[in-house]
Amino acid sequence: MTTTRKLWLQSSSSDSDAAIWSVYQQSARRHARALLGVQFDFEFHGVSRTFPGVDQSDSSFHLASREVIRNAILAEQQGYAAFVNVSTNETGHLEIRELTDLPAVFITEAAVHLASQIGGRFAFLTHNRGARLRMEAFTREYGLGEQLVEGGSMALTYHDFSAMYANPAPALEAFSAEARKAIARGAKVLIPAGGPLNMFFVENGLRAVDGVPLLDILGVAIKSAEAQIALRDTGMLFRTPTAYPDSWRTTLREMFLAT
Repeated sequence: MTTTRKLWLQSSSSDSDAAIWSVYQQSARRHARALLGVQFDFEFHGVSRTFPGVDQSDSSFHLASREVIRNAILAEQQGYAAFVNVSTNETGHLEIRELTDLPAVFITEAAVHLASQIGGRFAFLTHNRGARLRMEAFTREYGLGEQLVEGGSMALTYHDFSAMYANPAPALEAFSAEARKAIARGAKVLIPAGGPLNMFFVENGLRAVDGVPLLDILGVAIKSAEAQIALRDTGMLFRTPTAYPDSWRTTLREMFLAT
């Protein structure tokens, strides 16, 4: 009998925030189930509240990160096979790999590395400029800045997505126009960010613009998690090495769990 392996899918928004999650989570759940093999299951988790400007503000990023890091520790304690941060702001990126032994996938990191392999030069397509600048900054931190092309963006918030789903044609046309600007600057792959925009494109069948592929970042993250689980099964380790004693790690885990 095959044992079901469960993935913890983590957002940096509150799952009680209907303006953001109601349509997006439904589509993301359908897509995740279609992508995963039969031996896998998943659960979506949010944070206690949607912090203002979490896709742009360093302060909101800090507040969300504390909860995301705690949740990764809980995921490990509860026997999940992998932790997948599906928010493109990469909350907890360094800390989770330092404090857990779980395979941990971060959706932006996974997307930019695949984009660099597929096309060499790539660009982000985002719902607002602040989010795009943050994605581009993460890319430079990951050492891929030379392959980054200036992307395209709109002037939207996550609260605009319900209306976009209800009337997708104008938004699809506007985002395609932004994509063409990035393509003209040399982009060979397009990366949508964040998660709701990605699922908007998936749900409406937009997989390329003028022949330039548009990544499905949720698909990339989930399949990366499957691959990491398989590698861990062979004995591969996923914890980031540290120079400090394990007792510090234990104490830090306890401190995050207490928040």
